[in-house]
Amino acid sequence: MKKNITIFLIMLMGWLGVRAQQDAQFTLFPWALIYYNVGATGEQNNTLCFTGIFRQQYAGFQDVYTDENGDITKENTSPQQILFNLETYSRKLRGGIGVSLIKDKIGYYNNIGAKIGYAYKLNIPTGTLGIGLQVGFLNQQLDVKKLRPLQQQDPLINSMNQGGESWLDMDVNFGLYYKSQYWYAGLSGTQLIENIRLSGNKDILQMSRHLYIHGGYTWIIPQDPSWTLEPQTMIKTDLATAQWDLMVLARYNNILWTGLSYRIQDAVSVLFGARPFYNSSNNYLKGIDMGLAYSFTTSKLGYSKNRSYGDIEIMLRYCFDIFRTETFSGYGSTRTIYKNQY
Repeated sequence: MKKNITIFLIMLMGWLGVRAQQDAQFTLFPWALIYYNVGATGEQNNTLCFTGIFRQQYAGFQDVYTDENGDITKENTSPQQILFNLETYSRKLRGGIGVSLIKDKIGYYNNIGAKIGYAYKLNIPTGTLGIGLQVGFLNQQLDVKKLRPLQQQDPLINSMNQGGESWLDMDVNFGLYYKSQYWYAGLSGTQLIENIRLSGNKDILQMSRHLYIHGGYTWIIPQDPSWTLEPQTMIKTDLATAQWDLMVLARYNNILWTGLSYRIQDAVSVLFGARPFYNSSNNYLKGIDMGLAYSFTTSKLGYSKNRSYGDIEIMLRYCFDIFRTETFSGYGSTRTIYKNQY
């Protein structure tokens, strides 16, 4: 196997430990929060939200190797992630209910996962605190036939099912999320039990506990209140090593937004987005939010033949109010008042 695929595997897995399947990573993480922190579920009270994110990571990266006939072969092994979140607020349950679905293809692994969670919303004088619990399931598949070990008789690979390995894990996630008028902060842990294997080979790739710390602030520019600056950050760690995302968004009239993001030792990103129907009289169109991110690879995975020329990420969110506005009307006697309810 050539040097470039070795660098790829080291950079991709090294900072979190090679024994663990990791959570997917998104540049537009503020729109994917319930995937990382169940406490953020239903933070847009009284709404039903659908969010989809597509990410092509390390686009253009190729595995270059010599096949059995001695010919040079190239194969696209750049990772790809698709995330779908659904969340809503329930008055009866006094909290948010959410579902996250993830498809994460990385190298010769193809992972499909689902998370189902609930966050109780505690109203306090200065804001709202979300306390959430989530159950996650992850099915992982490995195409063993495509593995090319440096040793011809690798005992670990030889012990695997050559037709392909597949296994299913379950785990538990917990999160706290506080939001006030101008700032938010969250603390969460995923894969806390570090693996309950429901089926498959118990000796293959175990899950690892993750900790997330994130937050953001909205600053209204005094000279022009139509503009706001929103610095946001997320720190990810497995308690051995860490990764850090820094982002600054500039938002105009809550309609257009743009910004920059930096992931330590990995990428610099430019961000664009819009809520094109925010001022529309049609309430069903007002909740559409679209975003695009392009990341320039700053590590050794980029800027060379057969390596990455960047990450591409597309986001689409749609939210609408599921509760009718309460109104009062009278009929007949002035002592009789009818109240419209959901």
